[in-house]
Amino acid sequence: MANFKILSELCVIVPNENQVVVYVDGEENLSIEQFYHTIAKQLQFPSDFGTNLDAFDEMLNDLSWLAQNEIFIVFRNYDDFLADENDELREILLTIMDDAAEEWKSDAGTKSLKILIEPSELGVDDLETIGISYEDEA
Repeated sequence: MANFKILSELCVIVPNENQVVVYVDGEENLSIEQFYHTIAKQLQFPSDFGTNLDAFDEMLNDLSWLAQNEIFIVFRNYDDFLADENDELREILLTIMDDAAEEWKSDAGTKSLKILIEPSELGVDDLETIGISYEDEA
């Protein structure tokens, strides 16, 4: 099963006690610094989070501080996500998320990570460019 899903409409998930839902609004995350702030706050990263790609990868593969086991990252307004950065950085972040989701799958019974992208042609293009499989609701 794919770790990414391209949604056909806007998404609202009401989490239960076993779920964390992180909303990443592209309009509010134009730079990598804004993204690190958003993700760190919503996933309650420890205060020593280093705000770089290696630290992001490490945090996403740990999440031991979260009591919840199901983590959803929902991208809204993806076409604006990291608009101040280059495409390669956005693709690296997607790869890190996909790799972390795969790692969690191999560690059955612990956490699960699912990444949802609200309707976006750019989201589809990015995933296809880097060869990440995805489900498509459309």
